[in-house]
Amino acid sequence: MLNIINSGLRLKLVLLVVAGIVFAFTVIGAFRVHTEKQRITEEMRRSGQERVAMISEAVANLLVGYDYSNMESLAERIVQQQDVQHVIIRNRDDKVMVSRNKPSLPDQATLSFGSPVVFSSEQIGKVDLQISLARMEAEIYRTYREVILEQAFFGLFLGLLIYFGASRVIVKPIAQISEHMKNIINSNDASLPEALDIRNSDEIGDLARIFNNLNQKVFEAQQRLREKIDLAGSALMKTNDQLQQRSQELENRTQDLEKALTLLEKLAVTDSLTDLRNRRYFDDNLAATFARAQRFNEPICLILLDVDFFKQINDTYGHAAGDTVLQALARAFKSRTRETDISARLGGDEFAFLLYRTQREEGILFGTSLLAMLRGMPFKFHDHEVTVGLSIGVACNRDDIHSIEALYGAADEALYEAKRRGRNQVVAHPFDSQPHVKLKSV
Repeated sequence: MLNIINSGLRLKLVLLVVAGIVFAFTVIGAFRVHTEKQRITEEMRRSGQERVAMISEAVANLLVGYDYSNMESLAERIVQQQDVQHVIIRNRDDKVMVSRNKPSLPDQATLSFGSPVVFSSEQIGKVDLQISLARMEAEIYRTYREVILEQAFFGLFLGLLIYFGASRVIVKPIAQISEHMKNIINSNDASLPEALDIRNSDEIGDLARIFNNLNQKVFEAQQRLREKIDLAGSALMKTNDQLQQRSQELENRTQDLEKALTLLEKLAVTDSLTDLRNRRYFDDNLAATFARAQRFNEPICLILLDVDFFKQINDTYGHAAGDTVLQALARAFKSRTRETDISARLGGDEFAFLLYRTQREEGILFGTSLLAMLRGMPFKFHDHEVTVGLSIGVACNRDDIHSIEALYGAADEALYEAKRRGRNQVVAHPFDSQPHVKLKSV
């Protein structure tokens, strides 16, 4: 596994070395081929010049004697030589006396030589000779092949040598360092990792020693960090406990505050004695209900009432008796009203009802039911029976009532009309032709 992982580095080293060897051998081979080509060319030129000179000496006597038969025989023997491609013998007038050719390939390269034919110090003709370069090309091909074989052999030999040498001296220690680092990364052990056992005196050995020192310092830093984390964790847990305690205290105080606010809101709109809505709440809701009724053309009914001769009750039995009467009436009123209706204590012994979607006749019927309810309610205080009566005024939002003030005034007039008519009765506005409703108290 380790060899597979690090084969890339070895392969790179081998490829670099082989590339260098190939480049060097290519340069050397090119130089060798060039030198060999020059040597062979020079040798062929020298050989060709010598041969054409020998032919010109041999043909001199034949040319003087016009011995065509022997000249043709000589030319035939010359052209049969392996590298001779063409031979021509000319006289002094440059007339071709003998010409012999050897069949050749179209692209075959040749060298041409010429030599004068001299007899008795006088030029009597000329010999032209063409020699094929096939031998030179064969020599060059052989040189190419030798260079390629040498490159392949020495490249393979040096590549293997460097591969095993680099693997042993360079790659193996680096692979050990890499594997050791991976083991440290994948390890969950909090103890100090084992040090690298690389004792080279070169840069790799220095790298291993630096790594061991760095690993030691990292381990020490981790230990200090763990200690700080433990301390911070303890402090955080303590702080968290304190925050939870403070949060619980804050939540308790918030609940207490919400309860207090709820109580304050209730007290702001509730009468403390009777637990009915107070005048402030009643007036605010009367304005909203009246506006909604006007917008949607819905009937509403306002009922005002107070307790008959309430001052006498207080004077005769005391204010505690009066408070008891008011509380009993408030409980009774709550039982008679709907969730959409509003019952309130306006102050003293005065009460008010706001009945939503209620016609005038239904308002009169509601007031009458309150009077009937009093007949079945005994009022006693310290074994004294207290007689209680109610004067009730009813007003609805009729065509002649277009404001809250008018509605309130109409209900108030009806209330005082009930008092003028003898109390303990219901009077509705308008009341000029209305027979009053009166119930006798028991």
